[in-house]
Amino acid sequence: MHGRAPVFLGNIFVKYYILFLLFLFLLSDCQNSVLSGIQDETEGKIQSAFVSKLGPNSASFVWKCSRSSTGYLLGPSGIIPSLKPSEIHFLEIQGLSPQTNYEAYATCGSPDPISGIPLRFRTWVSDTPEKTQGIWILGGIGSDQNPVAQIDLFDASSGIWYPAITSVPTPRAFASILSHKQKIYVIGGLVKSGGSYAPSLKVEVYDPYSDVWTTKSDLPQTVQGAVAGSIGDEIYIVSGSGSVNISTSPLLNTVLKFYPDLGANGQWLSYSSNATIFPRADMSGCAIDGVLFYSGGRLASNGSVQSGTDGYIPGGNTTTGGTSEPSLNVQRSGAAGVCINPEPKDLFPSDNQWFGVIGGSIATDTNQPIVSLTASNKTDFYQPGSVSFSAGPDLPQALYFPGAQVSYETRRIYVFGGANSLNVPLDTVYSIDSANPASSSWATLSTNLPRARFGHQAIRIDR
Repeated sequence: MHGRAPVFLGNIFVKYYILFLLFLFLLSDCQNSVLSGIQDETEGKIQSAFVSKLGPNSASFVWKCSRSSTGYLLGPSGIIPSLKPSEIHFLEIQGLSPQTNYEAYATCGSPDPISGIPLRFRTWVSDTPEKTQGIWILGGIGSDQNPVAQIDLFDASSGIWYPAITSVPTPRAFASILSHKQKIYVIGGLVKSGGSYAPSLKVEVYDPYSDVWTTKSDLPQTVQGAVAGSIGDEIYIVSGSGSVNISTSPLLNTVLKFYPDLGANGQWLSYSSNATIFPRADMSGCAIDGVLFYSGGRLASNGSVQSGTDGYIPGGNTTTGGTSEPSLNVQRSGAAGVCINPEPKDLFPSDNQWFGVIGGSIATDTNQPIVSLTASNKTDFYQPGSVSFSAGPDLPQALYFPGAQVSYETRRIYVFGGANSLNVPLDTVYSIDSANPASSSWATLSTNLPRARFGHQAIRIDR
């Protein structure tokens, strides 16, 4: 009897020990189940997320979780947690580069991008992208037959007009109008007084960001109907005339070069080109890769319309040779000139470069403004280095002296205003694909110019 007692007690101990271990296992499993439920309730799941605000160097985000939990933003600045658990989270990241594509992930409960929502965005080019990337309409002659003072701004991305955003202090027609280092220059042209036009030496500059006009040094000689371009740190003007009759004082083989940053008001230099520059007025022109292209126009000696094309190269004070550049398919003057020149930060940086000549007149005339008009609906597009202009689609209507500019954001060329009959400006706006304009078709915008005009320019300040 006494010898069996320890075995009996040992069996009882083992039985209760096993029951104790089973109890601990069940308790642990129950606790894990409860903790898991609590964790799910704490973390929640992401329901929605969006970019609420953009700038050139910052982006703000908003996202919503299914229940109160810690939010995380995974982006170019690393992993950023929210300050406290919440259902709705707001975060801003800074130190970004302008006009750059980024990607971020918003999550709830844990910084796991797989469980988050991806947010792709592109920072603005500036604090006022409508100014930097918008199209500025300047100069020209309005419905009252006077030079237009008001400057209208078109934001192609939104389709919004900003009418009369500012006014040129000295309204002029057929001036050299261009952008240089994100400022707008209005140079020379014709002023009107007492019903008569007269050439002007005036140079006025507008800073779109500070909304301030300044006056720079006068031209060394009067010039209107010229071709102007911003190349490097300087501005170049070629061809044109110094009189209201283009045959009396043309710029013969002369280059006007402006150094805007020399001294308080800049400095002009006038010199002869080493190669012949076409003696014409109202050519179509603009700059691509350091070459100022120009085409068409009216011959200074007799006002006949031309088709030849050339390019002035400031670095060598020479031209591309005249015969090395192709001629327009249809000779004309007063056509809009537009250069498509994509940059690495554009939405479509690999698009081709183009020099476009749009509309114009085929009538012979030595007067400025002209007294004889036969408007043209023809378009020509040239890729630098190719052997010919490609004939583009006809405009919806013939247009003399419209303004044209490209939007790299919408991938469209826009053509503004112009005249279909003598001294009757239009307010129409047409557009065409800029990736391959020669084989595209024109579309008519539902929004018109704030004011009709012809003989104007359409520019953007980031080129």
